[in-house]
Amino acid sequence: MPHHQERAANALARGPAKTDDIEGARRATAEARPDEVHATVAIGDIETACESIRHDLDALKRIVRTDSA
Repeated sequence: MPHHQERAANALARGPAKTDDIEGARRATAEARPDEVHATVAIGDIETACESIRHDLDALKRIVRTDSA
């Protein structure tokens, strides 16, 4: 017997995921992780995002320097 939140394998999704569905999945994932592991993953995600932002910022600075030269 499936768990009360599980669906049968032949159940079809109806349309795109809604914001509530996505947030619910995030909360369920966070709740399933021990706090320390969750914090470590969150730190890694933030560090990756910061690295990406720095890379984008450097590219924009190069564009501005090239345009003003």
